[in-house]
Amino acid sequence: MKMKICNQLFVLMAAVMVLGNISCSKEIEYDEDKNKEYWRRVLPVDSIDQDHAWQLSTSQLYQFTVNANVEANRLEIYSANPITSTEAEMMGRVYVSDEQQVTMSVSVPSMLTTLYAALIDRAGTYTVTRFNVTDRHVDFSTPIAIKQKPSQVIPKVMAYTYCYDEGFPGAGDYDYNDLVMRIGLERTGPRQVDIHVTLSAVGASAQMAGAIRLLGFSYQDIASVDPKDGKTLNVNVPKLSYGLMPNDEMLQKGRNGEAVINLFVDAHWAMDDNIETINDDFTRKKYNVSQSLEGLYDMTYAKTVDFTVYFNNGDGLNNFTQESIDPFIVTYYMANKIETHLNEFMDAQTLYNYDVSVLNNIKTLPWALKIPSSYFQYPLDGFKIGFIKHLKSGTVSLDGAYREIGHSFGEWVENRRNGLDWYQYPTDGEVW
Repeated sequence: MKMKICNQLFVLMAAVMVLGNISCSKEIEYDEDKNKEYWRRVLPVDSIDQDHAWQLSTSQLYQFTVNANVEANRLEIYSANPITSTEAEMMGRVYVSDEQQVTMSVSVPSMLTTLYAALIDRAGTYTVTRFNVTDRHVDFSTPIAIKQKPSQVIPKVMAYTYCYDEGFPGAGDYDYNDLVMRIGLERTGPRQVDIHVTLSAVGASAQMAGAIRLLGFSYQDIASVDPKDGKTLNVNVPKLSYGLMPNDEMLQKGRNGEAVINLFVDAHWAMDDNIETINDDFTRKKYNVSQSLEGLYDMTYAKTVDFTVYFNNGDGLNNFTQESIDPFIVTYYMANKIETHLNEFMDAQTLYNYDVSVLNNIKTLPWALKIPSSYFQYPLDGFKIGFIKHLKSGTVSLDGAYREIGHSFGEWVENRRNGLDWYQYPTDGEVW
């Protein structure tokens, strides 16, 4: 099948698409069959679940009954028992009072079957109950702990790892380490949420900016975005780095009025504390993606910043989860500014206007992955995250940084219900 495309630029072998508002003097022939053949050749998989949503977690809604005489002022959900487990992570928080019924949503990794809820009083003691992920109504009539304190440390906030492949809308190299960041969400008041961001790796050679779109919230819904202790990832940024993000204001307004948080205008600059500039320009290295320090590879500490988002009212914050945010990167593609989003938001065009609608007819691997883990070990440079091919002999070839049989990235790609725990089975020597 053939169709004519003008005002698009997208080189895929002989197929060409023009992005943005670039004009062209004549129509460019686009061959969809050739384009699909191109993707078949470059993808590290030969079979993709056509209904795949690339999700390893979902928002679950629960109704809690707060028992009388507990004197709790907040309710928190955990991945494990916060009293006895040092691995417990806090997944959500709401503010409560005795004998109240409250509903809240929490982002739940697909691999979890059991959750823990805790009523916490002003003295910092926990009353804990255990419940199934599939439960919808939870109370504390049969608690497993009453007014106890965690035996080790106060559980930390659960963070998710966001991994990006640069080059959208072209093919990537599928190591998903061009940018890696961890994001945790913590309700810290009736009308405020803290966002904890750790920039872990930059494996791209070209400039990238980063931002978070707050889904369902407009620019006018946000009173302010304040960095803790004034610390941001945009310190003394060279003027030449402001091409992808016009300024370093924390709160940006999207094209459709959405609330957008400016994380960094230049990932390389944010990652390195000791970059030397010449006429506002500098050498871009790849950070934390190789054990080698040769050439343009380097190692450095991950960079962590915390922001408090103050909302004009608290409506909806009981349901503010990882599914409520859309972290994305901005890159240049053929002199156009292009956004790389998670698959479900691929057409968001939050800050910039461009056209990649031709991809709607093609099932590819996503350019960004959301992993429900604070500790996901992303692939080293040069190692694909996963590889699966069906050979003529009838055997299946599995390769890549996540290739454990029964727990591989490739098996998850082929069937969205299989290998949901693939990110817990890295291959030694191929991951950071």
